Formats: sequence, C-alpha cells, structure tokens
Amino acid sequence: MALKVYLVEDSPVLRDRVIESLEDTGDSRVVGSADTEDDAVRGIVASTPDAVVLDIQLRQGNGLNVLRRLRSLKLDVRPLVIVLTNFSNPEFRVRALTAGTDFFFDKATELHRVAEVLGALGNTSSSH
Repeated sequence: MALKVYLVEDSPVLRDRVIESLEDTGDSRVVGSADTEDDAVRGIVASTPDAVVLDIQLRQGNGLNVLRRLRSLKLDVRPLVIVLTNFSNPEFRVRALTAGTDFFFDKATELHRVAEVLGALGNTSSSH
C-alpha cells in the first residue's frame, strides 16, 4: 500500500515536480497540499498522512511554525516530516531539527532523497 503524503510547498512548479517524483515511484500518493501555514496544519490534521514534505518558506507563515504547531497537537499518529527547502544553510537545518523534523534536504541537490526515504519507510511498514 502506498504511503499517504501531504505536501506543503508554495511554488506550483516545484509542487508539481515533487508530486510527480513521489508518485512515479509507486511508493507514495499525495493526499493533499497547501502553500500557507494555516492551510498546512488544517490539511495535515484532516488527512492523517504517513509523511509530510515541508518547505520552510511559504506564501503565508513558514514551515518551522508548521512543525511547532504539529508538535503541540495531540495527534494519534505523528507523521514523518521531511523538510525540503532552498534554505539549506546550517542555521535552518538546526532550527528545523530542533522544531521536530525527521529529515532535512536541499531542493537543488537532494530532491531524489525524499523518494528514497519514503520508499524505505513504505518497505518497512509493509513488512510488519
């Protein structure tokens, strides 16, 4: 069974590219997307995804606040969170890890790693 992924990305071009990349593997299916902080939190809570792919810079708000808000909610199951951003300097990496992300990847050089992580997660969950 494909993992349910929620995508938080403010660029329509990148959003389409990430969706295509994830769905081409067959390991993941995107169950929703948002480009603002508030829509992201609402959408994640409503769709109960297995994983969230999250940009830091959003049309309104930011991904670090999304992480903090998700962590403060009493979710039955906490989704795996992958930050995928152009803001890949060490300061943002530390801030994202402190806020609760599981993985932190640079959009320019590590987009393929998102599909790798989700594929590994899907293989692990389907073998249990």
